[in-house]
Amino acid sequence: MSTASPLRDARRWLPGVLISLIAIAVLFYLVDWRAVVLAFTTLNWRVVPFFIALYFASTSSRAMASRTLLENRPTFSQSYIAMMQGYLLNNLLPLRLGELGRAFLLGRKINVSMFHVLSTIIIERVIDLAMAAALTIFVLTRVVAMDWVKPVAYTTLTLVILGLFSLAVMARLRTTLHAWMERLAGRVALVKRYLFPIFDSLLDGLSALTSLRGTALTFGWMGLTWAFGATNYWVLLRGFVPDAPFWWALFVLGIASFGVALPSAPAALGVFEGAIVAALVLLGVPPATALAYAILLHFFHIIISSIFGFYGFAKDGESLMGMYDKLSNRTKEPPAQENPAIK
Repeated sequence: MSTASPLRDARRWLPGVLISLIAIAVLFYLVDWRAVVLAFTTLNWRVVPFFIALYFASTSSRAMASRTLLENRPTFSQSYIAMMQGYLLNNLLPLRLGELGRAFLLGRKINVSMFHVLSTIIIERVIDLAMAAALTIFVLTRVVAMDWVKPVAYTTLTLVILGLFSLAVMARLRTTLHAWMERLAGRVALVKRYLFPIFDSLLDGLSALTSLRGTALTFGWMGLTWAFGATNYWVLLRGFVPDAPFWWALFVLGIASFGVALPSAPAALGVFEGAIVAALVLLGVPPATALAYAILLHFFHIIISSIFGFYGFAKDGESLMGMYDKLSNRTKEPPAQENPAIK
């Protein structure tokens, strides 16, 4: 197995870094940084404990959604720590390897394929896109200057609903799809060696959607994730802008979710701040205040996820570069079969 190196993969991550650098350059050009420092002095720091509590409530709800999608195989602690390890990988390594890292680490803990866990993370992300599009559409009528976002949000929501429907259909037809792929694997050696194990694991990860209870619990936990997340954004925003209405936080959260989907440097540096500043400026918030808010929001996420992420890696005996090497080479090898005894 070859040893992967971030420098060797520069062609893959360099475009994202360039986008981040452009976003940072635009912020430097448009914002008075002395005013940003002044904005921090106006923050009501008493909101911070409530912000942190809501952050834990939101991430805990997401961990429970992940646990539900995996049919309660991982403990809450395993689900939460793996999620934070994924955030840490995204914060520090290029190519947004956090989702793969989370799938690899959690799959290893509960003895299932990485691709099994990855399919449940895909479901999470599809629901996230649906929530972001719905929030943007919901508040769009209040933001006259953002008419251009409307077709984007409606298109995204339509595609996401179709995606969720497709995943639900695939979950219902797992046996048929498995038999079809098995017949194809019997004829084509490459399909048997590489595609069939991955496809089978992905189908297994959709099993929670075959149950009405599992589907309802998943959407319930994801709904709580976004409710706590929006309140979390609002509480910190009111520390800078005391009269900010709740719908501002909904709008900012929706736009930020679309913003971080763009290619970027690790931690979505610059892109995250740029999306939030753009949203808040359209709502009438001064650019310096908007940037101070975005920086603090990002800072707390990075610090909290790093604490839990490094704890998880220390407990697992893993290193960041070791994980980078494993994840970069993982998809080049045929995936291991799952242990049927744990199903």
